[in-house]
Amino acid sequence: MTTRFKTARCILHREGHILLAVHSSFWRKTTRRWGLPGGGVEWGEHPEKAVRRELKEELGIEVGELRPVGRYDYKRASHMVYTAETDVREFDWDDRELLDLRWFTIPEVEQLAADQLLHAGYELEAVRVAVNA
Repeated sequence: MTTRFKTARCILHREGHILLAVHSSFWRKTTRRWGLPGGGVEWGEHPEKAVRRELKEELGIEVGELRPVGRYDYKRASHMVYTAETDVREFDWDDRELLDLRWFTIPEVEQLAADQLLHAGYELEAVRVAVNA
């Protein structure tokens, strides 16, 4: 059976920093939660193609090699996470989709997790897998 992924996300990293975003589609007025760039996988679309499309739409970038990090389950759906290195420091991001965008160190991502400010909860685990791969 082929897994149907709801979203495809990307851990973009640069010089020991991880890019996280606040998506406009998943924040409450009281708490903004940080998540990985990426988005929905269209019907019949491969998750790698979806994450490349989403990075282009959200951040205006194209990445080279994408390495799979793994499948993560959240809210009864499967989400595929990839990782890619980038030398881009600033992005021309779509402010209709993203409310905020920022580079974080691993300890800062750990603190976001401790403060329950990560969107899906699997982000820190995925970052740890990607960094140690």
